Amino acid sequence: MSYAYASCFALAGIILIIIMSARTSATIESVLITGANSGVGKECARQLSLLPQMKRIVLGCRDRVKAQEAKVDLERATRSRSTTNEMGVVFEILILDLSNIESVKGAINELTDPVDVVVMNAGGLGGNTPGKVLEDQGGFGSVFCSNVAGHVALLDGLVEAGKLSRTAIYAGSEAARGLPVMGYPRPRIVTGSVDKFQSICICDGSFFADSRDAKTMYAHTKYVGALWMGSASRQYPHHRMIAVSPGATSGTNSAAHMGPAVQFVQKNLLFPLLKLLGNAHGVEIGARRYVDAILDEGTYQSGHFYASDGPNKMTGGVVDQMKLLDDFGKEDYQDNANAAIHSFL
Repeated sequence: MSYAYASCFALAGIILIIIMSARTSATIESVLITGANSGVGKECARQLSLLPQMKRIVLGCRDRVKAQEAKVDLERATRSRSTTNEMGVVFEILILDLSNIESVKGAINELTDPVDVVVMNAGGLGGNTPGKVLEDQGGFGSVFCSNVAGHVALLDGLVEAGKLSRTAIYAGSEAARGLPVMGYPRPRIVTGSVDKFQSICICDGSFFADSRDAKTMYAHTKYVGALWMGSASRQYPHHRMIAVSPGATSGTNSAAHMGPAVQFVQKNLLFPLLKLLGNAHGVEIGARRYVDAILDEGTYQSGHFYASDGPNKMTGGVVDQMKLLDDFGKEDYQDNANAAIHSFL
């Protein structure tokens, strides 16, 4: 991509974000983003900082050093001086570890002022032990805790403390409805009972007896996460609750704890090939999906899950995933998934 083309693309993105912000009925002035030190989370912070009305962006990160580096980069990217850039945006750091419920609760207490939006972006494939049961975290499986349970605790805590005023975005995944081309199986849930969802939450082998590989666990984890957001829209009817997938996005840390070999293959072989074939995109487009969901209140409806618009697609336009898997519209499944998660919290 030439410098001129890249510049035009960036400028078009800025213009689109400003136009979208003018359409929303809400004034979005503050946001908390988890997993904000790199990848889609960091790019989301950059794009939201371009909103004319944006005043405060809280970078939710696990590592303080990486968080500080991201803050400096964002301040530089948005032409900031000291802590406030020319557009008036202040970047703050909030340390929280989504795989540790007590860390999440502590972060909520540390958050000084409410935010309008929370973007629950952090997650990943669960490292080398996605099925490890975290006895000190209520018995959740490790991949489930970092992708879903930690965010459930965060959302509940923010709403109950009066620290979230409007919208919650949850990072969904096309894997949640199955992605055969990438080896993610379609979830097969027969009854949708609380017990069945509990067995997915703990990833202890009671549900995954036949297949305990990382992709199977991740797919079912994201499936439950999307259902939870549907139930949360009724649990918190005065807030917007939306699950949206950033798509197959290069430049993320989804395999950060999978070992150097897996990281090398993903970064240098898999995603370059997917982008060449048109099956992946950069962080700019992945983050734009979050921003669109925040700003376009007419298109993105509370309680729904939006991701790529074909059974084997990971990029391009997005659609309500009920069109591809009707489980996402079943309120009993949604409420049972929510109850299953909370039985461990």
